[in-house]
Amino acid sequence: MAGNNEDYLRRLKQDGRDDLLEQIETGELSIYGAALIMGYRKRKTASSREGQMTYHWTRASAAEKKLFLKRNFQSVTPMVQKIIAELREKEAKKPAE
Repeated sequence: MAGNNEDYLRRLKQDGRDDLLEQIETGELSIYGAALIMGYRKRKTASSREGQMTYHWTRASAAEKKLFLKRNFQSVTPMVQKIIAELREKEAKKPAE
């Protein structure tokens, strides 16, 4: 059962995990980390590098995406141009309707 931080804290108290609650209070452990330890959450892992990149891209803000593209403009631009060329070539090969 995935929940929010309030749910996890409530469950930790309910389950009597004062040790974990204390570690959260002192900053030694995050609420998310405690939820993983207790099995309230499971760590989601992408099965591929592409999956990892997609996971992080979809969660990035517009400002973060813009900053990424600015910082990586020289490597991103040729790749985007190549993809556009491939799509145009594929479109040109389609029979006219």
